[in-house]
Amino acid sequence: MDQLLRALGLNLLGSLAARMPARVGTVVQLLLILVGSLLPLWPLWRGWIGLQDLLAYSTLWLAMSVAGSLIRLRTLAKQTDMSRFFTLHYAIMIGVLSLVCGVWSVILLFMAGVGGGWLALIPTALALLLANAWSLADGWFLRGGREVARVWQVVLPGYLRFVPVLLATVAGAVLIIGEYPLEYRFVAAAALVVVLTAIDLTLALASVRLTR
Repeated sequence: MDQLLRALGLNLLGSLAARMPARVGTVVQLLLILVGSLLPLWPLWRGWIGLQDLLAYSTLWLAMSVAGSLIRLRTLAKQTDMSRFFTLHYAIMIGVLSLVCGVWSVILLFMAGVGGGWLALIPTALALLLANAWSLADGWFLRGGREVARVWQVVLPGYLRFVPVLLATVAGAVLIIGEYPLEYRFVAAAALVVVLTAIDLTLALASVRLTR
């Protein structure tokens, strides 16, 4: 496990989180989620990116979620036949479905054209990556989340995150292929950002309650 933590850079984050009170660590995580989740609204509002760009980006967001859940499943303090089964099931089920959404998002991205503001999504992606890493280092390993979490509490977030991405991909295909007005695409993209933000914040607060 120590090798895994070093490889992911979580030891450094864990040592930093250990110097902070638990509440401060929670605030840091929530701020990272807010920044990482809501930043796309600015380039979207300015017209630098479109629905097709956010669909591709949301697939990356989902991939980070899947990776985080698999790490949690593999590092649960109590490994059972059920946890090992769900590790395999989750990797196949959510992993393959996320891949399908990813392929569709790339197709739609090329059909509608890549927006000129993709660089604006890089800080967003970095903030979300740091938020996921902080959650693992602080809440999961340092605060003992891996000691008290149950299997369903680890796999449920993946399903909650996959559903809006799937629905957005289907809606995006209809709006883009059907050549609906850009205003419709803007509403769909903004709704996707808000829903994903709400899910991440809710799950973060739930994990805080879990480790108290």
